[in-house]
Order: sequence, then C-alpha cells, then structure tokens
Amino acid sequence: MNFVEEYRFSDFTMRNYRRLLKLAYKNYRFILFADESAINSNSKKILLRHDIEFSIPNALRMAEIEASLGVQANYFLQIHSEFYNPLDKDNYNSIKKIIEIGHDLGLHFDSHFWGINTEKELEKYIEIDKNIIEICFGVNIKSFSFHNTNDFVLSCENEKYAGLINSYSKKFKTEIGYSADSTGYWRYERLEDRLREAKDEFLQILIHDGMWQEEVLPPRQRIFKVIDERAEYLKKFYDSTLKKFGAKNIDWDNVY
Repeated sequence: MNFVEEYRFSDFTMRNYRRLLKLAYKNYRFILFADESAINSNSKKILLRHDIEFSIPNALRMAEIEASLGVQANYFLQIHSEFYNPLDKDNYNSIKKIIEIGHDLGLHFDSHFWGINTEKELEKYIEIDKNIIEICFGVNIKSFSFHNTNDFVLSCENEKYAGLINSYSKKFKTEIGYSADSTGYWRYERLEDRLREAKDEFLQILIHDGMWQEEVLPPRQRIFKVIDERAEYLKKFYDSTLKKFGAKNIDWDNVY
C-alpha cells in the first residue's frame, strides 16, 4: 500500500468534505458547544469543531459549505498564530462572515505562547485572549480548545476554565466519540467509516482548515500550498499598496 492509499489523500478535498457532511446529516444533528442543553440531550449528535490553524480563507470556504447544507459548526480562533493575523482586514472580514452565516466562534488557546505551567495561570491567560476576541469581533465566547497539546494541558480536565467550556475536559475525552484530521490524516478511525456505521451516540469531529484543499495532495503539500498562497497575496498587496499611494516600486531593472 502506498502513501496515497494508506493516508487517504483523496479524503481531504472540499468536494469530499461536502459529501461527508451530507453523510453525517443522515444520522446526526449538528450542535454547538454553546448550546449546553443540546449537549446534554439524548439525540444522536455531532460537535463539529474547527481549530483554525493555517488558513482563514480555507476556514471560510468550509463554513460556506456547511451553511449551504444547514450545518452549524464551532470555529476556534487563534490570536497568536504564526500562519495568519486574525485582525488584518481580509481575515477580519472573513471571520465576521463565518459568524454571520450561523457558526459559533470560540478560542483556540495557545498555552505555549504564555509559558503556562499552572491552572491558575491558565485561567488568567484564557481570560486575556477571550477578551481580545470578544472585543474585536463583538461576540461572547463560550468555549475553547487547546493548541498543540502537551502533558500539562491534557491534565487540565475541568469542565470550564475562565468560564469557558473546555473541549478537552474529562467529559469530552471519556464520554463521547472523537475523530480528528490532525496533521492531515485520520488519527483514529477513518471519518467516513465512522459516519456510515453511526455507532456513536455523540461524536466530536476535529477539522483543521489547511488540511483540506480543492485538489488531492499529501498533508505537507497542502500546508505548503497555504503558505505559498499567502506569500502571493502579500506580494500583490505590497505592489497594489505602492501603486495606490503613487510610490515608486523599484525592482532590479524596472519601476512598477
């Protein structure tokens, strides 16, 4: 078996994402972390969680696919990402659009940025990051997930920290099913198989935006594509900004 088959490269396209959502919709209803009554209900349900890691344009594309199918999802936003700035104009507007079309915004919390080693510090810095998102996007954050988990954060299993629902609480880790595409392949069971069997009464699905593309690619190339697209965007932004203000844009042998 080659890597294409072993790691299911063809699973991770936007077209297949739409198909998987339709498959899930046959047996489950999609709920939000913020809807605690739905979490505690007896119906078959899915918490669809997006940890926005690499590409807000990709996240918006997935949000639009979901909205077109009547699916609500949970989008967890970083504010310390090396891959994107959530407050640049285009990204800011895209995040606002994700909210406007019916999805819920949460915090994707990076404990490594703050160098956290205690639960007291965890409470403090979640509160800080939460307030930034709430002020900038005009929302009330209800939930969070950890970015790049380690032994310490995985030991933090309280249901809430700083008033936010912890998606890594003991309840979510032990009482419900879990499927994740972390690092670009199915870390546990293949999602399609799990959805077809519909054996989980309650399933949390973790999706990472940059790991899904229009074309079939290996995980590393999916992320390089995101990086290259961002670089091209910035080049065009630089050129257009200088042109807009009538400044000379000097290259080796030309002025644009």
